[in-house]
Amino acid sequence: MSAGTYNLIYSKEWGYRIRRHLLFWLACVFFFTIIYGSLPLGSGKLVSATDVAKAYLVAFIQAMVFLPLHICLSYTIMYLLVPRFFFEEKYRQLVFWVSLSFLFTGIFSHGLSVWVAGPAVNYFTITTIKSDFVLGLLAGLRGGLTVSGFAVAIKLGKYWYHKNQLNKQLEAEKLKAELQVLRAQVHPHFLFNTLNNLYSLALQQSVHTPEVVLKLSGLLRYMLYDCNAAKVPLWMELRLMYDYIELEKLRYGDRLDFSIDIEGDPAGSTIAPLLLLPFLENSFKHGASEQLDQAWISLSLRLRPNELRMKLMNGIVESPVRQSAHGIGLQNVQKRLMLLYPDKHELKIFREAEVFIVSLSVQLESEPEATLNKEQAADAVLPQMLTSTHV
Repeated sequence: MSAGTYNLIYSKEWGYRIRRHLLFWLACVFFFTIIYGSLPLGSGKLVSATDVAKAYLVAFIQAMVFLPLHICLSYTIMYLLVPRFFFEEKYRQLVFWVSLSFLFTGIFSHGLSVWVAGPAVNYFTITTIKSDFVLGLLAGLRGGLTVSGFAVAIKLGKYWYHKNQLNKQLEAEKLKAELQVLRAQVHPHFLFNTLNNLYSLALQQSVHTPEVVLKLSGLLRYMLYDCNAAKVPLWMELRLMYDYIELEKLRYGDRLDFSIDIEGDPAGSTIAPLLLLPFLENSFKHGASEQLDQAWISLSLRLRPNELRMKLMNGIVESPVRQSAHGIGLQNVQKRLMLLYPDKHELKIFREAEVFIVSLSVQLESEPEATLNKEQAADAVLPQMLTSTHV
């Protein structure tokens, strides 16, 4: 269906609405002319071309005479009774007024048949219009039901279409607003933890403090600008994770045993921004930071065409008062996964003896723009990540 046809059917602009209504009423006149003008042909009797022409002329005259009555009935139901009673769920009043409208239409239709259509037909042809009240009333009801039925059906179809489009728009806006709220919660949460790290280094007067400030600046730049897009290249998300790991390495030093194993090529794939980082952040906050001795974290990523598999494990301290939840970060990322990747992800989070495990599988999208060029690959430090490393 072309854009012009789509606008002609659904557009609310006056130009399209006028054309749409004119076409409908012309179609009604054509319909009644063809239907009632063809009745003599179905009688089984041989008729002349003159008789056929007269039959179609009579049908056309009758269609034009009754057209204003059909227009009044249809617009009364569509623009007066349906909005006032049907949309307000006042069905008894609707049935009463619609029935009354049809009754008056049948009476006026008989009057038009006797006083207007009859003389007009007799003037152009030798056909005589009978003036039986009951038959005239039934004929008027039949014509009114046919035309107004089609008109109201079209009106209700357009109403449900626009309502469905509005619901889709509201749902999309609701989803967008909810994602913005969740993302806004990720930013300060991540920033709060990183500033704590920076504060600890500053108290120790560490020589790594300027390096942390520089990396934090890069992370903030990513979150403020690059994360505004619905999807970002996968390599950018991996670079963010790598920079975050580097920040944590400066904080923990030799007390942290961190292993990374990445297999596959991220080029060409896209992912929702800040989707993987909360899992990594949770491993440090609820794993490494709570272990007094040697802390360990293991990250394994398998990159396949249109799919990412991640397994993240970290040591935990057994405690009888251990919280069941694992911070706002994991709660937010679970909600975002359900909103952004419905039926396209599998997330398993479970605890074993002194081990916390996250297993995630996500179906990704491919975009040529997500492919790295040489400069981006150099800046992303991806060559160091795409091989198994051990910190």
